[in-house]
Amino acid sequence: MDPIDVGLIGSAIFVLITFLRVPIAYGMFIVGLGGLMFVYPPDSAFQFLPTGLFSSISNFTLAALPLFILMGHLAFYADIGKDAYDAAKAWVGRVPGGLGVGTVYSSAVFGACSGSSLSEVAVFSKIAVPEMVKAGYNRRLATGVVASAGCLGVLIPPSILLIFYGILTETSIGQLFIAGIVPGIVYAIIMATAVMSVCFLFPSIAPRSNAFDTSWLAKLRTFKNLWAALLLFVIVLGAIYTGWATPDEAAAVGVVGSLFIVYLRGKLSLSMLKETAIESAKASAMIFLLLGGGSIFATFLSSTGVVGATTSFVIDLDLPFWGLMIGIVLLYLVLGCFLDALSMMILTMPLLAPIIEAHDMSLVWFGVVVTMMMAIGAITPPLGLNCFVMKGALGDTVDLKDIFMGSIPFVALMLATVGLFVAVPDIVLWLPELMKSLR
Repeated sequence: MDPIDVGLIGSAIFVLITFLRVPIAYGMFIVGLGGLMFVYPPDSAFQFLPTGLFSSISNFTLAALPLFILMGHLAFYADIGKDAYDAAKAWVGRVPGGLGVGTVYSSAVFGACSGSSLSEVAVFSKIAVPEMVKAGYNRRLATGVVASAGCLGVLIPPSILLIFYGILTETSIGQLFIAGIVPGIVYAIIMATAVMSVCFLFPSIAPRSNAFDTSWLAKLRTFKNLWAALLLFVIVLGAIYTGWATPDEAAAVGVVGSLFIVYLRGKLSLSMLKETAIESAKASAMIFLLLGGGSIFATFLSSTGVVGATTSFVIDLDLPFWGLMIGIVLLYLVLGCFLDALSMMILTMPLLAPIIEAHDMSLVWFGVVVTMMMAIGAITPPLGLNCFVMKGALGDTVDLKDIFMGSIPFVALMLATVGLFVAVPDIVLWLPELMKSLR
């Protein structure tokens, strides 16, 4: 049998077992190793297992992943999310949809500490949704805002997805972090404007409240509680940009900074440290397992020539820029319904990264666009992990159907934002290029 046919059959089997709910990492291990045994002698195929696993998880840059995850958990215990939400209420609490707008901006602030959309949704599900519902907000609007605003956590650095993308494509993580800042701010402004506009046109879904103190004195007081988020953001990005630390070293500095903030706020305890360590270890183990399985599966596809043949086929089509990007967007919309972000990235980067480079497009720019598409997948049914995290946090107080229905309108908004980044790449690349010119 032709090796490419073996690769295509293996890919079809992987899709099948994925629909059968076999965990993605295990599916990649099974199909990858089985396919290699079909292509090579069994003893040679088994040699790929230890070498592939070691090479995929021994990258020193991977040390940043568990450290940033730990930093996000510590930021949660430091009440940085709550402080950001209180500050947002003081600044925008009385505008149409003020609580929703405040949720968007406070999510952006917390995103500078968490690096994950799931952790953001878990935090603001408990902080913002009950307060919005109590104020008379439509439940679908309240849950949709929180689920979608949580996606800011994967754009604004330190983003776990951007680190993952940088490792897979060998792109500078520092450049990716800098590139994510402006798009994150732009998306936050677009989303907040949309929420405010809808609530202005349909005031019944979000009654305005005069209960919040929005005086200038109250606004200025909020800065005393925002120092923690700003400190973490500055020391992490500042350390990377100035060359004082590599991304993994900056992550370690961020963990120490988060721990210090937790201590200053009187939240440090053995039980808290134990819980954050366990949760961070679980999340890190999942990522490393996916990386290991992905390396075996990628080796199988490369050995059969599927990746090279598919890349050559797409390049030979000579698609225009917009045609290629529309195809990529549609691909991620479909995959996002069934796969989590890390699995999508592992499966698609070996194919798409060479195509992007062949079209002389920036991998830094593409990383931000891809991350935005991954964020859309986090709120689309049937998988929609953000929505399930919110359901788990709120329990029976909200219906899962309402969460998904509330999130759907924001999918269109996020797609429009992706279109903006594709049409105007300088939104993504302006700040990294400026930083390079200043160094």
